[in-house]
Amino acid sequence: MASSKNVLRSFLAMAAIFGAGLLGLWLLGGNKAEVKNPVVSSAPKATGVDEFSDVGGRTPRETINLLTAALEKNNIALSLEYFSPENRSAASDDLANLASMNLLSDLIKNLKSLKDGKTVDDIHYVFEVSDESGSSPLEITLIKNEKGFWKILSM
Repeated sequence: MASSKNVLRSFLAMAAIFGAGLLGLWLLGGNKAEVKNPVVSSAPKATGVDEFSDVGGRTPRETINLLTAALEKNNIALSLEYFSPENRSAASDDLANLASMNLLSDLIKNLKSLKDGKTVDDIHYVFEVSDESGSSPLEITLIKNEKGFWKILSM
């Protein structure tokens, strides 16, 4: 009998603590729970809006030529405008690494020596980059945006 009283007291104590917690939440927060994260709220919305959507070539070859010209001027910021928005961060890191290792000239040489690519569908185009042996270890994929400009999707 004594153990059942202890169990009952434990349940009553837990119910009191739980009730006090709910009362506190109700008094302090009301019915409306709102979570604000300043980092997320200040980030640009993922609406597909690209500040450089009207920058690029009207053809895939023209975009590659514009990228090559920007890289020849060692203008990494301008060259990033020719990449699709979702890949700019990675491209920025890659181009900065190539610049720090003095390998941009090799990239420029490869871009200038590109042969004609092939159309995948209405909005995708692929260039194959050949190395010295003639094999194609790398592809450059471009995508046409809503405004009709070609952007580099992957490299």
